[in-house]
Amino acid sequence: MPRWKSGGYVIVQYATDHSPLHVHVYLDGTLLAKVEVPLGDFLYINSQYENHRGRVIPALQAVGLI
Repeated sequence: MPRWKSGGYVIVQYATDHSPLHVHVYLDGTLLAKVEVPLGDFLYINSQYENHRGRVIPALQAVGLI
């Protein structure tokens, strides 16, 4: 289970998760989003954290996922 930290987010990729290939992005232990890699399309975003949408992509770019 690969894990990265970037921009205050914890990014996790589960090996046995469903398609398409994606990562889970957490903030303070709460699921913030699921983002398809390497495309950067949001599969899910927690409505309470919609304002983080513009910060998640640069965090994923910083660790080389997109």
